[in-house]
Amino acid sequence: MAALSDKDGGVHFAPRHVIFDLDGTLLDSSEGIVNSFRATLDELGMGADEDQLRHLIGPPLWHSFRVLGVEAPFVDEAVALYRRHYAAFGVFEATVYPGIHEVLQEMHATGIALGVATAKRVDFATQMLGAHHLAEYFDIIAGASVDLVVSEKYDIIDEALRHWGEKGSSAIWMIGDRRYDVEAAKRHGLTTIGVTWGFGSDTELLECGADALARVPRDLLGPAWREEQE
Repeated sequence: MAALSDKDGGVHFAPRHVIFDLDGTLLDSSEGIVNSFRATLDELGMGADEDQLRHLIGPPLWHSFRVLGVEAPFVDEAVALYRRHYAAFGVFEATVYPGIHEVLQEMHATGIALGVATAKRVDFATQMLGAHHLAEYFDIIAGASVDLVVSEKYDIIDEALRHWGEKGSSAIWMIGDRRYDVEAAKRHGLTTIGVTWGFGSDTELLECGADALARVPRDLLGPAWREEQE
């Protein structure tokens, strides 16, 4: 893998470990997530428009339902309803972003340790990655625990690091599409890479401090890295 240059002429060498977000980074899971939100809100007698629901792809579900107006005492019930709908149909409604298979294959072949850290429940994440023939590339698939005790992105990233016996280091990269990925990874001291093909925006990723942006999956392999600062 080639070295990566930033705008100041410094060099980011290929990392030892790379952690990927799932939704909006590896898989376009928007259809299943939006449909599961809609089914849940229908049961609760609530509604939301398409743009609002798409913007809520990525954050923890508890946050999303509070944004949608679910009152605090009923948020756990809304999350449970959503997960039931997602298990029934949403988990099957996802596609791999073009170029992701090739990027993972090349990273894996160079000896970089790969992991996933997602706010999605870990059993759903494992099922989806397996169905799309991506699971084989990853040493660790970390996600929200089935009992929902672990659900924050910081703690999920920590699980991946502990699996490798690693602590936070700029030699470890977190790749994701939302500020939640960047903010949690920066708390661990990781290098943060925002991808622009997912559900976040350039502005969101740069304002929260992403170290670099990737426009297409091939950018993750070397000199096509671009960092855009205002």
